[in-house]
Amino acid sequence: MTSHKQIQANQANAQLSTGPITLHGKTMVAANAIRHGIFTKDLIIASGAGQESLIEYEELLENLVICLSPRNQIENLIVEKIAVDFWRLRRTIRFEAGSITKQIEEMLRSRYSYELKDNAGLDREIRYVKEKIEWNSAYLKCLERRQVTFDKPMWKGEELESDILDDFYRIARSFPDLTKSERSLISEGMLAFADASRLLLKHGFSTSEEISTRLIEIYSMENERLENEIETLENKKIANSEEDRRNSLMGSIPSEENVDKALKYERSIQKSIFQNLIMLKKLQGSF
Repeated sequence: MTSHKQIQANQANAQLSTGPITLHGKTMVAANAIRHGIFTKDLIIASGAGQESLIEYEELLENLVICLSPRNQIENLIVEKIAVDFWRLRRTIRFEAGSITKQIEEMLRSRYSYELKDNAGLDREIRYVKEKIEWNSAYLKCLERRQVTFDKPMWKGEELESDILDDFYRIARSFPDLTKSERSLISEGMLAFADASRLLLKHGFSTSEEISTRLIEIYSMENERLENEIETLENKKIANSEEDRRNSLMGSIPSEENVDKALKYERSIQKSIFQNLIMLKKLQGSF
């Protein structure tokens, strides 16, 4: 049981502990009551798609405490209510941005086929085509200098490796008077290297000079076709960008129903902030 002398000693010690005396100290103490305020636990969305940051909310709250300088528990609660309203206002802005994004995505789904490539996919395809042109151009130089030989299925030189059997197929496909059997073997890729050599010889390609000349024509035509393909892909990129611009303009506003709800909610939050600020200033004697 506490004695009378102990009670008197405790009362005396309490008189000595007056709390912080500086403005900064008083502000920090005032903030203590709301750092873990009564609204925080239910306000912050802790998980899921709409997860929010407790740290960001606490920073907002502490900044408002410093700015508005609450002096007691009632004023602390008003500041916390203002922080809650600002946090909800932030959600309204995020909701509006999310509504716009959803609207654009829905338009894109209705306008675009899933098979169409976006600009990133088109860029990859353009790079691939350019690599083919680069390889063809290097091979063409070797053909023009008559460096390529046609006595084996593969040729290597100038840091290139070429499938000569594939070259024979390229030439053979251009023959107008192939038999049905020859066409079938070529289309199915069933000709052996020796058979392909004999087929070329049968149709007048008896020397490396003649084979090289025909391949120069074939690869030159292919490069021309590939250049046109790049131009087509670049035009698709331009069309995609233009479509994105139009969709951005068309989808810059969420649906009318969502706009009405968001604006009403935003106005109510702004009204609450204004009313709480007036109440705080009245309590502080500023009004």
